[in-house]
Amino acid sequence: MANSVATTNALQLAEFTLEGGQVLNATTVKNYICPDATQQEILYFLELCKAQGLNPFIRDAYLVKYGSQSAQIIIGKDVFIKKAYASGVLRYMKAGIVVADKDRKIIEREGTIKLDDEVLLGGWCEVSRTDREFPIHHTVNYKEYEGKKKDGTPNSMWASKPCTMIRKVAQSQCLREAFPDELRGLYQEEEMQIEKKLPEKPLEPGMASPQQKNKIMALAAQKKLFSFEDKDITELEKFCDSNGYNLKELKFEEVDEIIALLDKYEPVQDVEYQEVKEDDQQLEGQQSLL
Repeated sequence: MANSVATTNALQLAEFTLEGGQVLNATTVKNYICPDATQQEILYFLELCKAQGLNPFIRDAYLVKYGSQSAQIIIGKDVFIKKAYASGVLRYMKAGIVVADKDRKIIEREGTIKLDDEVLLGGWCEVSRTDREFPIHHTVNYKEYEGKKKDGTPNSMWASKPCTMIRKVAQSQCLREAFPDELRGLYQEEEMQIEKKLPEKPLEPGMASPQQKNKIMALAAQKKLFSFEDKDITELEKFCDSNGYNLKELKFEEVDEIIALLDKYEPVQDVEYQEVKEDDQQLEGQQSLL
């Protein structure tokens, strides 16, 4: 009980205002970033964002949780490079891939171009600071970082862009080594075993969250107002408009109202009408009754 109270108080103290004016607190994290996170996980996320000046609403940081696993904090793309430049002491950075050619000669190549007959071995990065005499050079082994699915096969990102992914791993690790004060404890998507691509669209506090939108779409699909195949939201927009809501400008507090309306909605069933043909004698008999 005492631990719970202490955590609650700590969460209240961890609240802070971002540069964009948004307030980052336990409620906004729960509503917009990671609904399944525990209080302890939210507290750590808040403290890290505060200490590192990260704005999760513009995707500087993610709090990701799958099932019963502990939540993971993942830093958004380009944050490492932005912090390195902001330090004022970055002289240069270059990165690429490590390959073996057909003669088993190992080559460090800048960029991500690999020939068809070459074997991808890893990635490399070099960072130089103006306040240090020698640059930091770092290499990583591809097999140690390849992201895999539960069945052991590469996940979609590593299967389609292996050179890009391993180069980013080398870049992240080298920058973290070169700028420990700025990047200590921060890890990017490519270094973590994340199967799904993280969203990049900024979040808008006060508006419907991604989780809420997904719930609306799923229910609308059951009611034949939306199809996940063609992504056509026309009928769902009409439904919302007819009830006084703007689907694209839906507020957070309006979502439950829309879901309640969708629950009650019954799709119009298509009815096939068959034309009944009557002979002239039947028609005359009916007309005589009028």
